[in-house]
Amino acid sequence: MKVVLATSNKDKIKEIKNLIPKNYQILTTKDLNIDNFEVEEDGETLKENAYKKAKALYDRIKEPVIADDTGIFVKSLDNRPGVRAHRYASNNPTYKENRNKMLEELRGKEDRSAYFCTCVCYIDKAGKDHYFEGKIYGQITEKELGAYDFGYDQIFKPESSDKTFGQMTVDEKNHYSHRALALNKFVNYLKENDEDIDN
Repeated sequence: MKVVLATSNKDKIKEIKNLIPKNYQILTTKDLNIDNFEVEEDGETLKENAYKKAKALYDRIKEPVIADDTGIFVKSLDNRPGVRAHRYASNNPTYKENRNKMLEELRGKEDRSAYFCTCVCYIDKAGKDHYFEGKIYGQITEKELGAYDFGYDQIFKPESSDKTFGQMTVDEKNHYSHRALALNKFVNYLKENDEDIDN
């Protein structure tokens, strides 16, 4: 079975490919000669944005597609940036600009609790949509820790860990992460419904 990822984000593609078993053929929009695949993420929820991206690609290729949307919800910031995490600092910020804005807004605040949430939308061959969610709770650190520069990873330390995501190896992060939890549910769905490589 092949599944096409509805994203052009190289870091996200790398993570997803590491999380889905090798017996599934994971393709990108680039593999299909679709350049600069972008969809305006203007939904009010992660589910809406994930569906919007998946549906835009499915309508073009009529093949099984997955898309995800991820938000980070910080208690002391009234759960901001939430679904707007990707464009928190500006319309087209760098990862570091987003992290800097969060650290600045949290300066002096005692409660640094937060959670990551990922919603995966899978549209099957028949065009039916399915959803899988993963959530992980933790704390925002007071400074960046770790070398892995992806999203908010260098300032998010999950519960029951003494490392930020930015300090973890790929395998360590996959043990904890919100994206891993959502994609594990997706893979289990495929197995339970006999949607394997032979289909």
